[in-house]
Order: sequence, then structure tokens, then C-alpha cells
Amino acid sequence: MTHATPIGGSLPGLPITAIRIGDQASFARTWTEADAYQFSGVIGNFNPIHVNKEFAAKTPNGQRIIPSMLVASMVSRIIGTQLPGNGSVNVAQEMEFLAPVFFGDTLECTVTVTRIDGKRHRVWFDIECVNQNNQVVARGETEVIPPEMTGAGQ
Repeated sequence: MTHATPIGGSLPGLPITAIRIGDQASFARTWTEADAYQFSGVIGNFNPIHVNKEFAAKTPNGQRIIPSMLVASMVSRIIGTQLPGNGSVNVAQEMEFLAPVFFGDTLECTVTVTRIDGKRHRVWFDIECVNQNNQVVARGETEVIPPEMTGAGQ
């Protein structure tokens, strides 16, 4: 099942009892120069591979690239707003970055439930991020604590 719960707001996310192996959620975004600069400013990483055209032109990629941790943050957006949704907590994430992401690239990141442990109250998701050419640029796994069931009827 694919999930698309409302972004933000006060609606609770899915409790572990409502999550099934194979459930998926996705988020797509076109990355811009402004995104890279804002991210660099927030974390203080002004690596010239991300922010300096002249420097990046002399690298094997030949141009600036989006920071890999900015790509990884797409998973947090999905987990926190879609599946499981509001109230979820990412407790571990492992990612492998297979290809550079350039300014102007559109990525779609998809998470798929692969394992559920009701006793530990944990859900594991596979991660796959593809660009506009359907090339896998990142993949991995994340471990999540979904929101607790609160209130009647949930």
C-alpha cells in the first residue's frame, strides 16, 4: 500500500499495528543552487564542491553537486510526514551514495517497509532515491519508531 498522509498538522501518524510489509511512500524534489547554499549555511559546511563553480569545474564531476546529507534528509521528510507520519522518530539510517546529484536534478526517494518488530516497537524501511533519468543515486535502510496509538479508535 502507498501512503500519502497530510503534511504537518496535528493528525497522528500510523501506529505500528497499521503498518504492513511492502507499504511504501515517496517524495520528489528538484534540487537547486539555493537549496545547497541554504543547507551549507545551516550546517556550516562550505565545501567548494557544493558552492564554488570554478573549483567544482576542475573535479571529476565537472560541476557542483548537492550535499549527500541533503539527499539523505529526504528520508526524514517521508518518515515524519507520510509513513508512518507525524510523531515518528528516525533512530538509525544507513545510506550509500552511488552517483552525484547535480543542481537541477529531480530526485524521487521511496521508502518501503521491510521488517516490523512489534515487541521493540520498530519498523525498518529500504530506501531508494532515483533521478530524472531513473538512475539510482542513493540507497539504504532506516530504522524508525512509529507513533504510539493514542486515543480511542486509532
